[in-house]
Amino acid sequence: MNIKKFFAIALMGAALAFSGCKKEKSSDKDILEFWVDNVQYDKSGTNFVKFYPKVSENNWGGFPAMPVAPSKVEISPKASIEPPMTERQNFEQGVTYTVTAEDGSKQTFIVRAQRNEYLD
Repeated sequence: MNIKKFFAIALMGAALAFSGCKKEKSSDKDILEFWVDNVQYDKSGTNFVKFYPKVSENNWGGFPAMPVAPSKVEISPKASIEPPMTERQNFEQGVTYTVTAEDGSKQTFIVRAQRNEYLD
């Protein structure tokens, strides 16, 4: 076998070997935890909500002054989130977050703080 043919076959083999090593990009796009003012919000599907109980006439236990930035957010590895976590929001009106996976796919989530009246 001549040297050119040998190198051509070797290069083709190397190309085939490396083409099988191509890593797929992650499609994970989830919010795993969401905290506001050091209070964890409860997750239900693509919604996060925290119910703040009314403890007196104008006091809802622990309700944060709005607008406020999230205190902790955990998302899927290699994903990104918009709007930025440093941005102050009014969660009482509900805030929509979009998580983008490494592969470019997206998922939206709504985060809401809700004042609960007395239950009589």
